[in-house]
Amino acid sequence: MKWLLLILLQFPILAQEAPNTEIFLFDITSAENQFNVSDGENISQNEGYDNQPSFYSEQILIYARIRNGQTDIAGYDLDKTEDFWISNTTTEGSEYSPQRIQGSTDVAAVRLDTTGLQLLYRYDRETGESSVQVPDLKVGYFAFYDQNLLITTVLNNSGMDLVLHDLEKKASDTLVSRVGRSVHKVPGTGSMSYTVVNEQENHDLYLLDLDGEKPESFFLCTLPEGVQDYTWLDKDRLILGMGSKLYLYDILGESEWIPVADLSEYKLDNITRLDINEEGTKLVIAADTSD
Repeated sequence: MKWLLLILLQFPILAQEAPNTEIFLFDITSAENQFNVSDGENISQNEGYDNQPSFYSEQILIYARIRNGQTDIAGYDLDKTEDFWISNTTTEGSEYSPQRIQGSTDVAAVRLDTTGLQLLYRYDRETGESSVQVPDLKVGYFAFYDQNLLITTVLNNSGMDLVLHDLEKKASDTLVSRVGRSVHKVPGTGSMSYTVVNEQENHDLYLLDLDGEKPESFFLCTLPEGVQDYTWLDKDRLILGMGSKLYLYDILGESEWIPVADLSEYKLDNITRLDINEEGTKLVIAADTSD
C-alpha cells in the first residue's frame, strides 16, 4: 500500500489532479511588483490530461499530451499556432515533464512504462528516438543546470530525495530528503531551487548554490499552504498559482506572496505547473477547466 501511495503522489495523472487539465498561454508584462496578464488562450484543447508545460524556445513550448490513452511529448509553435509531436508513440509507456536539455536541441522526459519501470530519458529532437539519461534511479522530476549537470527528485520508500548528477563523470550525490516536485534553474545565476516538505506539510523553498567548491543550500521562503509548484519570473521574483489566481514573491521586497492576477474569466482553476519564457513576455500554465 505504501508503494501505491508513492506512485499516486508521483504522477498526478493517476490520482490527485483532475484528468481534464489543459494548457493555457498568456502574454505578460512586468516591472517591479507590477505584473499584468492578457490574451489568454487554451492551446491544448484536448480531452484528458495535458500538463507539465515548459518553453523549449521563444517560439516553441512543449508539454505532456494525452494520446491513445498514454502521454507523449507534444510541441506547440507559437508563431504558426500549430501542434506537433516530439516523441514517437510509445506503446510501452508514457512521457512526463518534458524539458529542453541545456546547451542541446534534445529534450529530456521521465518515462513511466507499463511494467512500472521509471527512468529519465533523452529524446533526439529530430528523430524522436530515446536513450536513458540517468540509469537505475526512479526519477520523478528534474531540472538541468547545463548539459552535464542536473538535479532530480528520486523516489524512495517514504517520498523523494534530491539528487545532484554529473553526467560526464557519471556521479550522483543525494543532497536532501522529503523534497517536492518543483525544481528549477534560477535564471541569470549559478543557483538552482527546490522545495522541502516541512513539519506542517507545506513546502519550504531553498536555493542550491553550485558556484562554489561544494553545493550549498539556503532557505528562501515558504510557499502558501497547499501549493507546491512555482516558477521564476527573473532572478529575484517568483510566480505561483493558487486556485485561479497568480501570486508574486520578490526576494528583495516584502517577505510575502502578493496576488497579482485573477484568471477566473478564462474558466480555469487549480493552477499547478507554470513556466515563463526567457524574455519574460509569455506565461504558460496547466490548470483544470470549469464550465
